[in-house]
Amino acid sequence: MTLRLYDTHCHLTWREGADPAALQLQRARAAGVAGLVCVATDLDSARACRALAREHGDVLASAGIHPNDVGKDPGAVREPLARLAALLQEGGYAAVGETGLDFYRDWTPPELQREAFRVHLELAHRHQLPVIIHCRDAAAAVLEELRALQRPVRGVMHCYSEGPEPLLQFLELGLHISFAGNVTYPKAERIRASARLVPADRLLVETDAPFLAPQPVRGKRNEPAYIAHTTQELAAIRGAPAGQVAEVTFENARALFG
Repeated sequence: MTLRLYDTHCHLTWREGADPAALQLQRARAAGVAGLVCVATDLDSARACRALAREHGDVLASAGIHPNDVGKDPGAVREPLARLAALLQEGGYAAVGETGLDFYRDWTPPELQREAFRVHLELAHRHQLPVIIHCRDAAAAVLEELRALQRPVRGVMHCYSEGPEPLLQFLELGLHISFAGNVTYPKAERIRASARLVPADRLLVETDAPFLAPQPVRGKRNEPAYIAHTTQELAAIRGAPAGQVAEVTFENARALFG
């Protein structure tokens, strides 16, 4: 039985060594992918994602600047964020992001990451769009920024890789939780423990393509067609039929992203 699948986070416009997006979409559809979100990491990819979404009815686009792409110069941060605001004002986007905090790398100073994250959160609220949140070695800081809003947050913790304790706090704030191919890795017990705890109505699945190919195809360049592997692993982790997990995550994605 072919599952009906929704990839909530992929980078189809990431061109280095990639097959054309149209070819990847063809393979994805053959594998049962009926919808996906093409996620931006900078202004150029935001435009490319929107163009792809306008060409393909089963593709949605996001607009955002990844925390590692914000830059190191305080004086140069505000201008790209103003251009991001203008892009969102033009329309054609289903989400804001990828934004958030990444303290694993030192490509962008933490305070500049925080400043950019706050702008993204405000833009998402202004345009009534969900926010796609990247969090790496920064759970406490992300929670601090979200709590400062003093309102529920509509969005998703993408590629969730933290443990159960911050997970419960993200859920309390109203967020969805999305799992990527790394939940299938042999040493990913902490991620699997979190996957067991997410309520069914907050669960999402993604590829984060071209990164994090699931275990059965690990080492290959990831793409949306491989999302069935992650969906099946999530089902096994949660003790549920794969078809049920596929359908629940599909409907959750449609409810969140439209």
